[in-house]
Amino acid sequence: MTPPIEYGTVIRLSPLVRRITQNNPGLYPGPGTNTHLIGTDDLVILDPGEDRDDGHLDRIVAAVGAARVAAVIPSHGHPDHWPLATKLAARVEAPIGFFGNHPGFRTDLSLGDGDLVTAGRLTLAAVHTPGHLGDHLSFLLEDEGALFPGDVVMGWSSSIIAPPEGDLGDYLRSLDRLEAIPNLTVGYPAHGPAVTQPYHRIRELRAHRAMRTRQVLEALDAGPSTIAAMVATIYRDIDPALHPGAALSVRAHLLHLERDRVVRHSGGGPGWESAVWERIG
Repeated sequence: MTPPIEYGTVIRLSPLVRRITQNNPGLYPGPGTNTHLIGTDDLVILDPGEDRDDGHLDRIVAAVGAARVAAVIPSHGHPDHWPLATKLAARVEAPIGFFGNHPGFRTDLSLGDGDLVTAGRLTLAAVHTPGHLGDHLSFLLEDEGALFPGDVVMGWSSSIIAPPEGDLGDYLRSLDRLEAIPNLTVGYPAHGPAVTQPYHRIRELRAHRAMRTRQVLEALDAGPSTIAAMVATIYRDIDPALHPGAALSVRAHLLHLERDRVVRHSGGGPGWESAVWERIG
C-alpha cells in the first residue's frame, strides 16, 4: 500500500524519494501539488508548487536541511507547479530548470528531451512529454525504476488536455514513450498517491482516451452538434462543475479527429462555443 496524501508532512516514499504535498486541493490539482525531493546529500526538487502563505516553502527548506540542491524544476508551466520556484531557488541557492522559457520565472538550466540532471551520484533523465502542455517534462530515476510523470500519468484522474496548449496526439505519443521505458516499478505523479503499476495505468489512460473518442463519434452519429451538447451527453454522470474541463477535452478529441479528416466544423470563432461539428462521410 502506498502512503496516503498528507498535508504539511514529509513522506518517505523510497530510499531516494520524499514527498511534501501542498495544501492546495481543487477540481484540477485534485489532492494538491506534490513536491518531490529526490536524493540524499544532493537533491533535485520537482514541482515547488504555488506561492502561498501556507508554510510550504519553509517545510521544503527544512526538509532540505544541509543537503545541496542541484536544481529546482517545475515539471511544466501550469500555475499549480511553478510559482514558488523563484523563492525556493533563492532559499536553497539552486538554479531553476525548465523546458524552454516561462514568463513567470527565469530559466537557469534549459532542459530538453534526454538531458540528464545530476545531483551527486544521482541522475535524473528528462523525457519531453507534451500533450497536457507543450513544455511538460517527465523524469526517470533509473536507479529505482521510478518515473516522475508530472500530470501525464496520475492514478486518481486522467489529464486535462486544453487546446491549443494541450494536444491529444502529443499526449498519446507521450504515453507511448513512457510505456516504452523498461523496468518501471512505480510512478510518482505531481498530484495524488504513487502509481504502483505504471504500465497498467498508462494502458488504462490510453483506453480511456479511445473510449472518449468513441463517445464523441457516437454523439455525432445523431447529427451535427456543438461541444456543449456533446459534453451534456457524454459527461451527464459527472459533477457539472467539471464540465468546463470536459469541454476542453472534447475539443481536443475533435481537433485530433479533424486532423485525421474524420470530422469537420463550421463557425465557432475564437471561443469555439458556437462551432458545429459533424462526421465526414
